[in-house]
Amino acid sequence: MGRGKRGTGVEVRKHCLRIRFTYGGKRCLETIDLPPTPANIKAATKMAAKIRQEIELGVFDYATTFPKSVDAQKREIPLFADYVKTWLATLTCEKSTADGYRTTLENFWSPTFVGKRLDEIKHTDVAKGVAEKAKTPSAKTTNNLLIALRGLFAAAEADGYIEQPPTDKVHNRKHQRADIDPFEPDEMEVIVTRMAERTPEVVWAYYEFAFNTGLRTSEQIALRWGNVDWRRRMVKIVNARVRHQVKDTKTHHARDVDLNDRAMAALAVMKKHTFLKGADATIFADPDGRPWTSDRKQREEFFYPVLKALGIRRRRAYNTRHTYATVGLMAGVNLAYIARQLGHKDTSMLLKHYAKWIDGADKGAERAKLNAAFGVNWPRTGPNNHQPQENQEVDGGSDGARTRDLRRDRPSL
Repeated sequence: MGRGKRGTGVEVRKHCLRIRFTYGGKRCLETIDLPPTPANIKAATKMAAKIRQEIELGVFDYATTFPKSVDAQKREIPLFADYVKTWLATLTCEKSTADGYRTTLENFWSPTFVGKRLDEIKHTDVAKGVAEKAKTPSAKTTNNLLIALRGLFAAAEADGYIEQPPTDKVHNRKHQRADIDPFEPDEMEVIVTRMAERTPEVVWAYYEFAFNTGLRTSEQIALRWGNVDWRRRMVKIVNARVRHQVKDTKTHHARDVDLNDRAMAALAVMKKHTFLKGADATIFADPDGRPWTSDRKQREEFFYPVLKALGIRRRRAYNTRHTYATVGLMAGVNLAYIARQLGHKDTSMLLKHYAKWIDGADKGAERAKLNAAFGVNWPRTGPNNHQPQENQEVDGGSDGARTRDLRRDRPSL
């Protein structure tokens, strides 16, 4: 049998009827398992008209209307780009972390998977995306692309949209972690001296305090006068400022940091500038009197120019933290104490990243112990261990014992 009346959306087949309509920009064709009788054709025509009306009103439910339809089941699985919005709305992490995920998913992965449903994305699609990105950025940057993507597909699996995440067998690229690169003690001294001579005193105070406390940049710019315990000479670190947002510290634990004399002197300088603003006022401010919102202005306008003027190799201003740790370790300060000052939960981070400075703190004492252990009383082995007398060797022959001077035959070294 032929098609039905033009415009009705009903197609008459030999043993059944079909309803044609456009939904989501795609042409759809669904079979109604009824014989093509006049009554059934009339009912199908009404059904097609109702479907078009519901689509126009935005209330059409494909799966309910055609519960046995394979195409309807597929249409219930969202497009990747649509699910990105759903997943991002579920995040409860720090704003800076969520912003990073949003940038990764919307700017890179959504264009990579444009027009694809979650169940249509395969392992090779993800691998190709990683391979393409791997041509330019570092391995760490490439690996960071996968963090948000793995989280999204884990949620899609939990929602029942996919059976297995396509990221499961996509492995991170190997990358070499850069060693920490602190300033030497003499470099630290000339840096703060130059700042005291050539920059506003609030800049000197900021870096003097940074070198002498080892605070993270985000922690120091969020530090308030109410956090200072003058009697005990310490500050309580409770917040950090990241991307203009005040949040918990990186470890989500508050800690007390002892202040040495130089750190106290830096606070005394800042007292003249911000102390009278109240306990909730941030301690450190820029030369215009405004709180530092990040370290960009500090390093670009003051820190890097000072390094250049002094001829000191350029390094991140964050290395003030590493300098504090290494200077303390080289002075023999207890590892557990430094770990607490830095906000580490134990000494494992120190042992992992600062091992050579820990080894150097003993001033050669451990090497001396080894020398004693492998000293002159240790049993010797080698060519001179069994000589009957100095520089002489007995050599048997047909004409009796004879000697040979070993000096003559010994190879030169």
